[in-house]
Amino acid sequence: MCKEDIYSKIPLGLARSALFGTSMAVKSERVEIHLEDTSLAVQNLRATKVSYTGPVLNQHHSLLWQSIISAYVEQKTDTVEISGNELLRRMGNKSTCSQMHSRLVNMLRDLRSGEISYQTATHDYIGGLVSGVKIARVNVGTRVRKGNITITINNELSKLFDDEVLVNDLTRKVSLGNNQLVLWLHDFIATHKVVPPISLLELKRLARSGFELKKFKFEVKRALVVLSAPKCGLVTGFSINKHNVLSVSKSRTNVVILDQFRAAKASGDASASSEKKGSVLARHQRAMRAKVAL
Repeated sequence: MCKEDIYSKIPLGLARSALFGTSMAVKSERVEIHLEDTSLAVQNLRATKVSYTGPVLNQHHSLLWQSIISAYVEQKTDTVEISGNELLRRMGNKSTCSQMHSRLVNMLRDLRSGEISYQTATHDYIGGLVSGVKIARVNVGTRVRKGNITITINNELSKLFDDEVLVNDLTRKVSLGNNQLVLWLHDFIATHKVVPPISLLELKRLARSGFELKKFKFEVKRALVVLSAPKCGLVTGFSINKHNVLSVSKSRTNVVILDQFRAAKASGDASASSEKKGSVLARHQRAMRAKVAL
């Protein structure tokens, strides 16, 4: 368990998509995901398009990636250096045995080998979730052990963390246990100011769940009870109507959305010269950049 509060960042479209799903798949399995904003009602406002090709990613991968990003945010460098034990700690793992380290290395390979295309009104990124992974070797007497892990973040990917991003309470998330659907719903719900009513079929698709609908409905209810408990407190109420449409109310969460800056940029583009635009945008960016409590 983490000893202090740890916050990470995740772009809204990734937290609301099937990129990090809820299925425990065979290690060798690969998946192709293509999500257009026209088929993703809850993302229409953000006009998000997500495509991914690579190993199947689940909530363990999500916890690892967000743990890496939390270190990236703290270290303020595109080359994150961190120990395997510290990564496991941030992921909520109490054990740092060799088996956990081997699993960690395999998941790092998965993050390195996949490729996403992520597009919004302000972002256009094609590349990996991490760009490089290097594990140091340390000589300890006659034995060679693994040292710190150096993880490279693509500079273009790092731009996704400035706007349309959830500032996620990773400490709260890792306290929820290992239930994949609970962890996925935590991030999905936290990205919204008001969670729009959503059909269980659509939610099942987004969560990439292998359950048939009746079982999925039962698991969603069970997960929402966990998210409603005082230990978490993210969900303040929920109901599922006879048409299997879910409604959820939630507590406040932190999201960065720079809508006013975007409007100022559009206005500047239309009315100012190139030199003047740079000055205007710089002023607006400084003035409008802020966390918005949702």
